Amino acid sequence: MKYQILFITITSLFISCSNDKKATETTKQFSSLKSNILLENSMNAKLHKEHHTLFISGKNILEGTATLKVTNTKGEELSCASFPAKKLIHQEYKMANSTLQEQHLRDVVKTFFTKDENDSIANL
Repeated sequence: MKYQILFITITSLFISCSNDKKATETTKQFSSLKSNILLENSMNAKLHKEHHTLFISGKNILEGTATLKVTNTKGEELSCASFPAKKLIHQEYKMANSTLQEQHLRDVVKTFFTKDENDSIANL
């Protein structure tokens, strides 16, 4: 009888400990997703009460995925489009080496929401 009580106590201890790990694993997964963002730029469109965000995520900039997301003032997602980050490279940089292409992508993301770049949003 003593062994049964001891066995039940140890089993319940292990079960309760394994449930605690699941909660921390979820937190770790979320933080790793957030850390995959390599470049990010955003702007508030006050006229339309929207927040526009462009970010590149993945293992490296050239092979990453670009995401253009629009949210309203409440944080609700209005639209979201994902595409290969290489689509942001302008034609004159298509044949450049990878170092120049990466720097060009950094510049494109940095200046994406300026007036000159807004015309290129429709081309995506």
